Amino acid sequence: MQVDHISLVLRLTVPEELMQRHLQSSPVKTGEELASVIDQYSREHKLGYYPAIEFFKQVPEIDQGLIEKAEQIAWTVSKVAREEVQSRLRPIFSSVKFQSVQTEAFALPPVRPNHPSSLEQLENHYTPDTVRLELLVSMLRKDNDQRGGAAETYARKMIYRWLRGIFENVDVTASASVPDQDSAS
Repeated sequence: MQVDHISLVLRLTVPEELMQRHLQSSPVKTGEELASVIDQYSREHKLGYYPAIEFFKQVPEIDQGLIEKAEQIAWTVSKVAREEVQSRLRPIFSSVKFQSVQTEAFALPPVRPNHPSSLEQLENHYTPDTVRLELLVSMLRKDNDQRGGAAETYARKMIYRWLRGIFENVDVTASASVPDQDSAS
């Protein structure tokens, strides 16, 4: 038997229905509120870009309760996404290890204030319902199975097959076979 290790980067959007039993606030409404406040601040201060949420923790005129609410939602969304991924993928792969879990709402937005639909794009970005996961999965294969590079393709297919019905959006943004640490040393 051989073990294939595959590194995967996933982008998952957790549906609001899945979050309703865990949250008191709507991620979408929170994203809309954040976008409105941050858009207004960026325009008033003529920034020319939208900062990441972290920037606003030092800005006294921004409602810190709103930022805390976004952080709480993001924490819960990340936890639910991680638990769902673990429970769905554990039967398919011999191991599923999380390298990182990040809520995309806290990254620098990829939109500028002068873009025609900037507020709508900003609302989507600041809605804390999308998570970026870096995983390391492993699969057993028989020695005579020449899957090799196909292990990566198989892992991607399994991700889509087992997660697509659970999450609103599922995207594998990167994947790579990783050499076995035991044989590399």
